[in-house]
Amino acid sequence: MKTNLRNHYKNIRNQLTTKEVEQKSLEILKILTNHYSWKNAKRLMIYMSFQKEVMTMPIIETALLEQKEVIIPISNLTNCTITPSLLTSVDELRPNRLGILELPPNKQISINPALIDLCLIPGIAFDLQGHRLGFGKGYYDRFLPLLKSSTPKIGLAFDCQISNNALPFDKHDFRMNKLCTEKMLYTIK
Repeated sequence: MKTNLRNHYKNIRNQLTTKEVEQKSLEILKILTNHYSWKNAKRLMIYMSFQKEVMTMPIIETALLEQKEVIIPISNLTNCTITPSLLTSVDELRPNRLGILELPPNKQISINPALIDLCLIPGIAFDLQGHRLGFGKGYYDRFLPLLKSSTPKIGLAFDCQISNNALPFDKHDFRMNKLCTEKMLYTIK
C-alpha cells in the first residue's frame, strides 16, 4: 500500500513544471520565514532538495543571510542513518551517489542533534495528522527521535502532496508537528 501511495504522490509531484516548483518553493519560503519557529531558531537542520522536492537552497541562503547556523543531513547509505553536519559554505557541496548534495567527508562537522532548534523534513506525502510518507528507508524515522522533543519538526511539501485521508503508518514512523506548503503552515494537534 505504501509503495502505491509513494508512486501516486511522486507522479502528482512530477507533473509540476520547474517554474511551478520554483514559484511554490518561494511561497513556502515566505510563509516559513514569517513563522515564530523560524524566527526563534538559531540552528536549523535543512535537507538538500532533490528532484522536484520543495527547493531548499533559497531557504538555506536566507538562513545564512540571517546568520543562523545551517545543518544539513549527511546520509550513510549503508545503514540508512543521518549524521547532521554544519554547513560552512554552499560552495563545498558535492553530489553523493544518489545525486543529493552533501559535504565531502573532510568538510563535515558533526553536530549533536539535541542542539538543533528547528528541523525541516522532506517527504513524498503528508497527512494533516502529521504522518509522513518518505522514501521507505527510514532515515528520518531513525534520526528524528534524537532531536529534543520541543524541537519543531516541519514537513515541507507542495499542497498537492497533502493527503486528505490518513496515510498508513507504523509504530516506528515519526510524526511531524507542523507542515508548510505554499498555501499555509499547519500546526498538528
